[in-house]
Amino acid sequence: MGFSDYNILYLLFLIPLLLFLYILRLRRKVQIVSSNILWDQSIEDIKANTLFQKLRRNLLLPLQVLILTLIILALARPFIIGSLSSPRNLIVILDASASMKATDVKESRFDSAKSSIMKMIDEIDRGVKMTIIRSGNSPTVISDQISDKPILKDIISKQNPSDTSANLVSAIKLAESLAKDAAKSEIIILSDGAGEIQKQSIDVDIPVRFAKIGKEDTNNVGITDLGVVENSFNSNQVFAVIRNFSYTKSQSITLELYHDKDLIDAKKLNLPKNGRRSVIFDNVMFNEGVIKVTIDAKDDLSVDNSAYYILHKPKPFHILLVGESNIFLEKAIETSLSGIKIDKENSEDYIAANNYDLVIFDGFVPKTESNTNAIYLNPNVDLPFAKLLSTKENPTVMKWDRSHPLMRFVDLSELRLDYVKDFKMPAWMIPLAESEITLIWYGENKGHGILVLPFDVRPNSKRNFALIPAFPVFISNALDFMIGMKAYGTNVKAGEPIHFAVSNEKIDQQLIVKKPDGSEVSARLENGMFSFADTNIMGIYQVVGKGIDEKFSVSFLNESESDIKPYNKIMVSGQEIQSSGLSWTANREFWTTLVLIAIVLLVFEWWVYHRRVLV
Repeated sequence: MGFSDYNILYLLFLIPLLLFLYILRLRRKVQIVSSNILWDQSIEDIKANTLFQKLRRNLLLPLQVLILTLIILALARPFIIGSLSSPRNLIVILDASASMKATDVKESRFDSAKSSIMKMIDEIDRGVKMTIIRSGNSPTVISDQISDKPILKDIISKQNPSDTSANLVSAIKLAESLAKDAAKSEIIILSDGAGEIQKQSIDVDIPVRFAKIGKEDTNNVGITDLGVVENSFNSNQVFAVIRNFSYTKSQSITLELYHDKDLIDAKKLNLPKNGRRSVIFDNVMFNEGVIKVTIDAKDDLSVDNSAYYILHKPKPFHILLVGESNIFLEKAIETSLSGIKIDKENSEDYIAANNYDLVIFDGFVPKTESNTNAIYLNPNVDLPFAKLLSTKENPTVMKWDRSHPLMRFVDLSELRLDYVKDFKMPAWMIPLAESEITLIWYGENKGHGILVLPFDVRPNSKRNFALIPAFPVFISNALDFMIGMKAYGTNVKAGEPIHFAVSNEKIDQQLIVKKPDGSEVSARLENGMFSFADTNIMGIYQVVGKGIDEKFSVSFLNESESDIKPYNKIMVSGQEIQSSGLSWTANREFWTTLVLIAIVLLVFEWWVYHRRVLV
């Protein structure tokens, strides 16, 4: 038993005060009389007022003491701990994203969530079935309707967070589908609430509880972007973006640049509250090895304090330009990658060829889809995979996806266009920049990248894309992503699949992938292409096979996960679900019972007083 307000118990000092009032003597005047026969009653009164004498035969006193005690205890709101009825089928979603590695709570947020689930397992009734979904880059069911508590605890104890984001939206939809066939179900989410779940409301017909993990006052500085641009002089420029995610204090850090394990440069940075800095390291004179950038921040999340980039010797790329001459485009291509061979053809002379790394169609659309990477600029008719709908004049840029590799360091705020064409695109095409309609599209089909810019990039009085700094950066990103990274395939973000061609090796074979944590997994080389999706840990991966020894890097670079400030609510079925506890025990207060007893005793005390009942 306990009390909600222990301070009220200090009022118990009123009990001795009540006793003191009872033992107060009456002050009487002394008077000499001839006989005391007529004063027997007065003598009895005198005896009653001697110390403790009047307490001996008075029933009112214990009644009043008991009534006063009950009232004081009721005001303190006493309770006993009791168990609540738990659902028969629990579906627990455990956020295993990188932000759950934050150490703003004891050990880490993920360990705190695991401890909460362990406690929940102890408190639920026997026979309750628990399904546990681990929500990483994709949701995974790690226990399916298990009621054995030791087995559930063993499953939870083996879980670890990843370096990816959490797809809580998909996890909740999966939980709902699993709960449809089970009666009396409830979904419980243990998360810091970050990510896509804050951007949309999920319609769920099953009760949902949300338990926030993490403290409000967080401290984190992270590397949110890293890129390497090779220029024509065989030296590289390394770009890095660092952000202070603290909303209460500024940060001073050192950004260090390494080639393999050697420190080659360092810069001191002062970051204001919620501020960011873009940093450029010039003349990085290496074309092989591992580039690594680190910050020395002492913060709550360490996974975003490093990022990696694999360099390879540049290989010659073969690009075909089809259409009218475009000097702005050609110059941007030449300065983006060294060793590029550019062929040019008029649209009338174009014959489909597969020996190019990239084909750029400028104002021309072939009858059939190209069997290689392709960029379509200002297509004037239906595309082989999309229908032309209309033309929008003087569009205004509203937003663009800064997180996509094609849009890194691209600022479209100065972009002016005189028109843009609207296409009905297939589902595999995604928008990268939008106005009232989409300005830039990208997708992958049949293993090839396809980029569509449905407007003319040549400048005139009403359009300026080729004249603003964003243009050469965008072209460099496109070449690097569509042929550079596709050829080398060396650098991806955590959770992204990786594909690259293994040079001089066309025989299918089994490969071993050595992950940064020391574990090994198998993969296959098919038609000279290596594909791998298990990139949930940041660091350097090694691919080993017969005649093959390649490396690729996985970096965190996830701004939404680096912003580790937890959320207190999520939106479910159009309503806010506030964070709440997970306990299946509750404080059952019984002060109303004490009040009722006190009222009964008070009535009885009134009756005793008027009847002059003595004991």
